[in-house]
Amino acid sequence: MNSAVCARAVVIGGGCRWLDSFRSGLAAGPAGWRRWLGLGLTAALLLGSPLVRADDWAGYPQRPIKLLLGYPAGGGGDLLGRLFAARLGQELGQPVVVVNKPGVSGALAVAELARTPADGYTLYLADTGLLLVSLLHEGSWPDPQQLTPVSPVASLAFAWLAHASFPASNLRELILELKARPGHYSYASPGVGTIAHLGAELFGQSLGLEFNHVPYKGGGPILADLASGQIQLGVLSLPAAIAASRSQRVRLLAVTSARRVPALPEVPAIAELLPRFQAVTQVFLLAPAGLPQAPVDKLNAAVTRVLESPALQAEFAAQSAGVQTGSPAELTLLLRRESRRWRALAQSLGSRID
Repeated sequence: MNSAVCARAVVIGGGCRWLDSFRSGLAAGPAGWRRWLGLGLTAALLLGSPLVRADDWAGYPQRPIKLLLGYPAGGGGDLLGRLFAARLGQELGQPVVVVNKPGVSGALAVAELARTPADGYTLYLADTGLLLVSLLHEGSWPDPQQLTPVSPVASLAFAWLAHASFPASNLRELILELKARPGHYSYASPGVGTIAHLGAELFGQSLGLEFNHVPYKGGGPILADLASGQIQLGVLSLPAAIAASRSQRVRLLAVTSARRVPALPEVPAIAELLPRFQAVTQVFLLAPAGLPQAPVDKLNAAVTRVLESPALQAEFAAQSAGVQTGSPAELTLLLRRESRRWRALAQSLGSRID
Protein backbone atom coordinates (compact mmCIF):
# COMPACT_ATOMS: atom_id res chain seq x y z
CA MET A 1 0.00 0.00 0.00
CA ASN A 2 1.07 3.57 -0.65
CA SER A 3 2.87 4.86 2.48
CA ALA A 4 0.90 8.15 2.57
CA VAL A 5 -2.39 6.25 2.54
CA CYS A 6 -1.08 3.87 5.19
CA ALA A 7 -0.01 6.79 7.42
CA ARG A 8 -3.43 8.40 7.08
CA ALA A 9 -5.09 5.10 7.99
CA VAL A 10 -3.20 5.07 11.28
CA VAL A 11 -5.04 8.25 12.33
CA ILE A 12 -8.40 6.45 12.33
CA GLY A 13 -6.95 3.54 14.24
CA GLY A 14 -7.02 0.78 11.64
CA GLY A 15 -3.47 0.73 10.31
CA CYS A 16 -2.98 -0.71 6.81
CA ARG A 17 -5.38 -3.54 7.54
CA TRP A 18 -8.35 -1.31 6.80
CA LEU A 19 -8.21 -2.15 3.09
CA ASP A 20 -8.80 -5.88 3.65
CA SER A 21 -11.61 -5.07 6.06
CA PHE A 22 -13.12 -2.67 3.54
CA ARG A 23 -13.16 -5.39 0.85
CA SER A 24 -14.84 -7.77 3.29
CA GLY A 25 -17.45 -5.12 4.06
CA LEU A 26 -18.28 -4.68 0.41
CA ALA A 27 -18.67 -8.42 0.01
CA ALA A 28 -21.10 -8.53 2.96
CA GLY A 29 -23.75 -6.54 1.10
CA PRO A 30 -25.83 -3.54 2.39
CA ALA A 31 -25.16 -4.22 6.08
CA GLY A 32 -21.43 -4.07 5.43
CA TRP A 33 -21.81 -0.93 3.40
CA ARG A 34 -23.69 0.82 6.25
CA ARG A 35 -20.95 -0.18 8.69
CA TRP A 36 -18.29 1.30 6.46
CA LEU A 37 -20.30 4.46 5.87
CA GLY A 38 -20.41 4.99 9.66
CA LEU A 39 -16.69 4.39 9.95
CA GLY A 40 -16.07 6.81 7.11
CA LEU A 41 -18.06 9.57 8.82
CA THR A 42 -16.17 8.96 12.06
CA ALA A 43 -12.87 9.18 10.23
CA ALA A 44 -13.92 12.41 8.55
CA LEU A 45 -14.78 13.95 11.92
CA LEU A 46 -11.49 12.86 13.42
CA LEU A 47 -9.49 14.13 10.50
CA GLY A 48 -11.26 17.48 10.79
CA SER A 49 -10.87 17.81 14.54
CA PRO A 50 -8.64 20.41 16.26
CA LEU A 51 -6.22 17.64 17.28
CA VAL A 52 -5.49 16.84 13.66
CA ARG A 53 -5.59 20.47 12.55
CA ALA A 54 -3.56 21.95 15.41
CA ASP A 55 -1.15 23.68 13.06
CA ASP A 56 -3.80 25.01 10.68
CA TRP A 57 -3.54 28.47 12.28
CA ALA A 58 0.12 28.72 11.25
CA GLY A 59 -0.96 30.31 7.97
CA TYR A 60 -3.54 32.63 9.53
CA PRO A 61 -4.72 35.00 8.17
CA GLN A 62 -5.20 33.79 4.63
CA ARG A 63 -7.78 36.37 3.56
CA PRO A 64 -8.90 39.90 4.54
CA ILE A 65 -10.10 40.56 8.09
CA LYS A 66 -13.21 42.64 8.82
CA LEU A 67 -12.80 45.21 11.61
CA LEU A 68 -16.09 46.45 13.06
CA LEU A 69 -16.28 49.99 14.44
CA GLY A 70 -19.18 51.23 16.53
CA TYR A 71 -18.87 54.74 15.07
CA PRO A 72 -20.05 56.37 11.84
CA ALA A 73 -17.46 57.43 9.29
CA GLY A 74 -15.83 60.80 9.84
CA GLY A 75 -15.53 60.92 13.64
CA GLY A 76 -12.49 60.66 15.87
CA GLY A 77 -12.99 56.99 16.70
CA ASP A 78 -13.35 56.20 13.01
CA LEU A 79 -10.13 58.04 12.20
CA LEU A 80 -8.20 56.20 14.90
CA GLY A 81 -9.69 52.86 13.85
CA ARG A 82 -8.64 53.36 10.24
CA LEU A 83 -5.09 54.29 11.20
CA PHE A 84 -4.90 51.15 13.33
CA ALA A 85 -6.48 48.93 10.66
CA ALA A 86 -4.04 50.06 7.99
CA ARG A 87 -1.00 49.28 10.16
CA LEU A 88 -2.39 45.97 11.40
CA GLY A 89 -3.10 44.89 7.84
CA GLN A 90 0.50 45.62 6.89
CA GLU A 91 1.74 43.59 9.85
CA LEU A 92 -0.51 40.59 9.13
CA GLY A 93 0.01 40.62 5.37
CA GLN A 94 -3.74 40.80 4.70
CA PRO A 95 -6.06 43.81 4.39
CA VAL A 96 -7.99 44.78 7.52
CA VAL A 97 -11.23 46.24 6.19
CA VAL A 98 -13.11 48.74 8.36
CA VAL A 99 -16.89 48.30 8.57
CA ASN A 100 -18.79 51.04 10.40
CA LYS A 101 -21.70 49.81 12.52
CA PRO A 102 -22.79 52.81 14.64
CA GLY A 103 -25.58 52.88 17.19
CA VAL A 104 -26.46 52.09 20.82
CA SER A 105 -22.96 52.91 22.13
CA GLY A 106 -21.40 50.14 20.06
CA ALA A 107 -23.99 47.48 20.90
CA LEU A 108 -25.05 47.02 17.27
CA ALA A 109 -21.45 46.24 16.35
CA VAL A 110 -20.97 43.82 19.24
CA ALA A 111 -24.25 42.08 18.37
CA GLU A 112 -22.92 41.49 14.86
CA LEU A 113 -19.63 40.22 16.27
CA ALA A 114 -21.49 37.78 18.52
CA ARG A 115 -23.27 36.33 15.47
CA THR A 116 -20.12 35.72 13.43
CA PRO A 117 -18.09 32.49 13.39
CA ALA A 118 -15.07 32.33 15.69
CA ASP A 119 -12.71 32.03 12.74
CA GLY A 120 -10.52 35.09 13.32
CA TYR A 121 -11.84 37.00 10.32
CA THR A 122 -14.17 39.39 12.15
CA LEU A 123 -12.89 41.61 14.98
CA TYR A 124 -14.29 44.60 16.84
CA LEU A 125 -12.41 47.72 17.92
CA ALA A 126 -14.51 48.72 20.93
CA ASP A 127 -14.35 51.30 23.70
CA THR A 128 -15.36 51.58 27.35
CA GLY A 129 -18.89 52.80 26.59
CA LEU A 130 -19.70 49.30 25.38
CA LEU A 131 -19.45 48.04 28.97
CA LEU A 132 -22.44 50.18 29.99
CA VAL A 133 -24.90 49.16 27.29
CA SER A 134 -26.86 46.68 29.41
CA LEU A 135 -27.16 49.27 32.20
CA LEU A 136 -28.28 52.24 30.12
CA HIS A 137 -30.11 50.78 27.11
CA GLU A 138 -33.23 48.66 26.93
CA GLY A 139 -33.08 45.32 25.17
CA SER A 140 -31.00 42.18 25.35
CA TRP A 141 -27.41 42.77 24.26
CA PRO A 142 -24.38 40.43 24.23
CA ASP A 143 -22.13 40.78 27.26
CA PRO A 144 -18.83 42.14 25.88
CA GLN A 145 -16.94 40.45 28.72
CA GLN A 146 -18.12 37.07 27.39
CA LEU A 147 -16.36 37.70 24.08
CA THR A 148 -12.70 36.91 23.39
CA PRO A 149 -10.29 39.64 24.57
CA VAL A 150 -7.40 40.20 22.18
CA SER A 151 -5.49 43.33 23.18
CA PRO A 152 -5.71 46.86 24.58
CA VAL A 153 -5.08 49.42 21.85
CA ALA A 154 -5.40 53.03 23.02
CA SER A 155 -6.79 55.51 25.52
CA LEU A 156 -8.69 58.60 24.41
CA ALA A 157 -9.75 61.75 26.22
CA PHE A 158 -12.36 64.24 25.02
CA ALA A 159 -12.82 67.96 24.47
CA TRP A 160 -15.59 70.49 24.96
CA LEU A 161 -16.21 72.43 21.76
CA ALA A 162 -18.45 75.40 20.99
CA HIS A 163 -19.72 77.12 17.88
CA ALA A 164 -17.92 80.41 17.24
CA SER A 165 -21.06 82.35 18.21
CA PHE A 166 -21.22 80.82 21.70
CA PRO A 167 -20.57 83.49 24.38
CA ALA A 168 -17.50 81.81 25.87
CA SER A 169 -14.00 81.37 24.52
CA ASN A 170 -12.37 79.36 27.32
CA LEU A 171 -13.15 76.99 30.18
CA ARG A 172 -13.76 79.67 32.84
CA GLU A 173 -16.13 81.58 30.59
CA LEU A 174 -17.95 78.33 29.73
CA ILE A 175 -18.59 77.61 33.40
CA LEU A 176 -19.75 81.17 34.09
CA GLU A 177 -22.14 81.12 31.12
CA LEU A 178 -23.62 77.77 32.09
CA LYS A 179 -24.07 78.93 35.69
CA ALA A 180 -25.72 82.16 34.56
CA ARG A 181 -28.31 80.38 32.42
CA PRO A 182 -29.13 77.03 34.06
CA GLY A 183 -30.97 74.61 31.79
CA HIS A 184 -30.73 76.94 28.80
CA TYR A 185 -27.96 75.22 26.83
CA SER A 186 -27.71 71.77 25.29
CA TYR A 187 -24.60 69.84 24.38
CA ALA A 188 -24.16 66.95 21.94
CA SER A 189 -22.29 63.72 22.62
CA PRO A 190 -21.63 60.63 20.47
CA GLY A 191 -24.42 58.77 22.30
CA VAL A 192 -26.09 57.81 25.56
CA GLY A 193 -23.69 55.97 27.84
CA THR A 194 -20.55 56.92 25.97
CA ILE A 195 -17.69 58.12 28.14
CA ALA A 196 -18.05 61.52 26.46
CA HIS A 197 -21.62 61.64 27.79
CA LEU A 198 -20.80 60.40 31.29
CA GLY A 199 -17.77 62.67 31.52
CA ALA A 200 -19.88 65.69 30.58
CA GLU A 201 -22.47 64.84 33.21
CA LEU A 202 -19.77 64.33 35.82
CA PHE A 203 -18.40 67.77 34.92
CA GLY A 204 -21.86 69.29 35.34
CA GLN A 205 -22.61 67.50 38.58
CA SER A 206 -19.25 68.45 40.11
CA LEU A 207 -19.82 72.16 39.45
CA GLY A 208 -23.58 72.33 39.93
CA LEU A 209 -24.24 73.06 36.25
CA GLU A 210 -27.56 72.40 34.54
CA PHE A 211 -27.64 71.64 30.83
CA ASN A 212 -29.38 69.28 28.42
CA HIS A 213 -27.98 66.32 26.53
CA VAL A 214 -28.53 65.66 22.82
CA PRO A 215 -27.23 62.19 21.86
CA TYR A 216 -25.90 61.62 18.35
CA LYS A 217 -24.73 58.46 16.61
CA GLY A 218 -21.05 59.29 16.63
CA GLY A 219 -18.80 62.32 16.35
CA GLY A 220 -18.92 63.01 12.61
CA PRO A 221 -22.48 64.38 12.60
CA ILE A 222 -21.70 66.48 15.69
CA LEU A 223 -18.80 68.15 13.92
CA ALA A 224 -21.02 69.03 10.97
CA ASP A 225 -23.77 70.49 13.16
CA LEU A 226 -21.31 72.41 15.32
CA ALA A 227 -19.70 73.98 12.27
CA SER A 228 -23.10 74.98 10.86
CA GLY A 229 -24.40 76.33 14.16
CA GLN A 230 -27.19 73.75 14.50
CA ILE A 231 -25.83 73.02 17.98
CA GLN A 232 -23.87 75.29 20.30
CA LEU A 233 -21.85 72.81 22.37
CA GLY A 234 -20.42 69.35 21.87
CA VAL A 235 -18.16 66.83 23.61
CA LEU A 236 -16.00 64.87 21.18
CA SER A 237 -12.95 62.62 21.24
CA LEU A 238 -9.62 64.39 20.88
CA PRO A 239 -8.97 63.18 17.30
CA ALA A 240 -12.27 64.77 16.24
CA ALA A 241 -11.53 67.89 18.28
CA ILE A 242 -8.12 68.27 16.66
CA ALA A 243 -9.75 68.06 13.23
CA ALA A 244 -12.33 70.66 14.30
CA SER A 245 -9.63 73.01 15.58
CA ARG A 246 -8.72 73.82 11.98
CA SER A 247 -12.13 75.45 11.47
CA GLN A 248 -12.76 79.10 12.28
CA ARG A 249 -16.37 78.23 13.10
CA VAL A 250 -15.57 76.04 16.12
CA ARG A 251 -13.75 76.80 19.38
CA LEU A 252 -12.07 74.31 21.70
CA LEU A 253 -12.77 75.17 25.33
CA ALA A 254 -11.35 72.34 27.46
CA VAL A 255 -10.00 68.79 27.44
CA THR A 256 -10.99 65.96 29.80
CA SER A 257 -7.52 64.45 30.18
CA ALA A 258 -5.58 64.83 33.43
CA ARG A 259 -3.44 67.55 31.84
CA ARG A 260 -3.15 69.54 28.63
CA VAL A 261 -2.30 67.60 25.49
CA PRO A 262 0.70 68.44 23.26
CA ALA A 263 -1.43 68.77 20.11
CA LEU A 264 -3.61 71.46 21.77
CA PRO A 265 -1.28 73.19 24.25
CA GLU A 266 -3.44 76.32 24.51
CA VAL A 267 -6.57 74.38 25.56
CA PRO A 268 -6.85 73.92 29.35
CA ALA A 269 -7.68 70.66 31.08
CA ILE A 270 -10.81 70.65 33.24
CA ALA A 271 -8.56 69.26 35.99
CA GLU A 272 -6.90 72.67 36.24
CA LEU A 273 -10.12 74.00 37.80
CA LEU A 274 -11.52 70.72 39.08
CA PRO A 275 -8.65 68.70 40.60
CA ARG A 276 -8.53 64.97 39.83
CA PHE A 277 -11.18 65.29 37.13
CA GLN A 278 -10.54 62.91 34.23
CA ALA A 279 -12.75 61.29 31.59
CA VAL A 280 -10.86 58.89 29.34
CA THR A 281 -12.12 55.93 27.33
CA GLN A 282 -10.15 52.76 26.70
CA VAL A 283 -10.04 51.34 23.17
CA PHE A 284 -9.55 47.59 22.80
CA LEU A 285 -9.79 44.70 20.37
CA LEU A 286 -12.34 41.89 20.75
CA ALA A 287 -13.02 38.69 18.82
CA PRO A 288 -16.06 36.37 18.87
CA ALA A 289 -16.44 34.01 21.81
CA GLY A 290 -14.69 30.69 21.28
CA LEU A 291 -11.79 31.86 19.13
CA PRO A 292 -8.93 29.38 19.79
CA GLN A 293 -5.87 30.54 21.68
CA ALA A 294 -3.51 30.17 18.70
CA PRO A 295 -5.06 32.96 16.58
CA VAL A 296 -5.65 35.09 19.70
CA ASP A 297 -1.93 34.91 20.52
CA LYS A 298 -1.01 35.63 16.92
CA LEU A 299 -3.29 38.67 16.80
CA ASN A 300 -2.07 39.95 20.15
CA ALA A 301 1.57 39.69 19.05
CA ALA A 302 0.80 41.49 15.78
CA VAL A 303 -1.12 44.25 17.57
CA THR A 304 1.72 44.71 20.05
CA ARG A 305 4.27 45.06 17.23
CA VAL A 306 2.03 47.60 15.50
CA LEU A 307 1.51 49.65 18.66
CA GLU A 308 5.22 49.63 19.47
CA SER A 309 6.18 50.80 15.98
CA PRO A 310 7.37 54.44 15.71
CA ALA A 311 5.10 54.99 12.69
CA LEU A 312 1.88 54.10 14.52
CA GLN A 313 2.96 55.90 17.69
CA ALA A 314 3.56 59.08 15.69
CA GLU A 315 0.12 58.79 14.09
CA PHE A 316 -1.58 58.25 17.44
CA ALA A 317 0.38 61.09 19.07
CA ALA A 318 -0.83 63.46 16.36
CA GLN A 319 -4.37 62.57 17.44
CA SER A 320 -3.55 62.81 21.18
CA ALA A 321 -4.31 59.11 21.59
CA GLY A 322 -2.31 57.17 24.16
CA VAL A 323 -0.95 53.77 23.10
CA GLN A 324 -1.97 50.84 25.34
CA THR A 325 -0.49 47.35 25.03
CA GLY A 326 -1.04 44.18 27.04
CA SER A 327 -1.97 40.52 26.98
CA PRO A 328 -5.53 39.18 26.64
CA ALA A 329 -5.48 38.44 30.38
CA GLU A 330 -4.43 42.01 31.16
CA LEU A 331 -7.22 43.30 28.93
CA THR A 332 -9.73 41.18 30.85
CA LEU A 333 -8.63 42.80 34.13
CA LEU A 334 -8.73 46.26 32.55
CA LEU A 335 -12.31 45.74 31.35
CA ARG A 336 -13.40 44.59 34.80
CA ARG A 337 -11.91 47.70 36.41
CA GLU A 338 -13.40 50.02 33.80
CA SER A 339 -16.80 48.38 34.09
CA ARG A 340 -16.87 48.76 37.87
CA ARG A 341 -15.74 52.38 37.74
CA TRP A 342 -18.09 53.67 35.06
CA ARG A 343 -21.11 51.65 36.17
CA ALA A 344 -20.74 53.09 39.66
CA LEU A 345 -20.49 56.59 38.19
CA ALA A 346 -23.52 56.05 35.94
CA GLN A 347 -25.57 54.91 38.93
CA SER A 348 -24.41 57.87 41.04
CA LEU A 349 -25.40 60.31 38.28
CA GLY A 350 -28.91 58.87 38.35
CA SER A 351 -31.48 61.09 36.66
CA ARG A 352 -28.80 63.18 34.94
CA ILE A 353 -28.33 60.40 32.39
CA ASP A 354 -31.91 59.11 32.10
